[in-house]
Amino acid sequence: MFSIARIGRQRLYARPLYYRTIQQQRTTLTRKCPSCHQLLPSALPACTNCWNISPVPSDITHHQLFDLPYDPNPFSVNLLLLKKKFLEAQTICHPDAWSTRGPHKQDVAQALSARINGAYQSLLNPLSRAEYLLELNQLPMSETDQIDDMEFVSDIMEAREIIEESSDIDEVRVLADANEARIKETISEIEKLSGEKNWSAMKEASIQLRYLEGIRKAANKWIDNNS
Repeated sequence: MFSIARIGRQRLYARPLYYRTIQQQRTTLTRKCPSCHQLLPSALPACTNCWNISPVPSDITHHQLFDLPYDPNPFSVNLLLLKKKFLEAQTICHPDAWSTRGPHKQDVAQALSARINGAYQSLLNPLSRAEYLLELNQLPMSETDQIDDMEFVSDIMEAREIIEESSDIDEVRVLADANEARIKETISEIEKLSGEKNWSAMKEASIQLRYLEGIRKAANKWIDNNS
């Protein structure tokens, strides 16, 4: 049966002695409208007082868009607060709210709305959040990334074999439950490594999470088709 190897084993990666935070390296968003100088209702450059709206610089992070803290741990996102900030931002920059302000402002609002949607989806899911942070810190994941942990690879192959060959729904459900526990453990490991800014080790754990997500989808599909 699919075993649950310990994801949280000690990793011997050296943390840099010095690093600058993402915010220190990137553009910051002003909190006052450049036109009427009133305090903006959100981190977005969209003023509902004088109806001035501007594009967001490309290097503004997802955390900055929603006025969420990056440090001390960018992976630790309060999902309730994220949803609240997302809904507020969408209300402010929804294209329909700018439809009477001229085509240029509506186009800017449309671009802002699309970017907010993308940022929200990226931060909402643990795997996509990890992928975003790795890319932000110059260590992007790719489809060709390999797993060096042969025990983990063996577990994944065993799980795939069980899903493909099993005729016992209870067996697949047990596997799915074990996989969910392993996903939870891996996400905890990623969060710890993110807090340490140990991007190399975090990438390794994130690649494992991607494989575990694949097992989750395959098991859930099998269960749905055989229930």
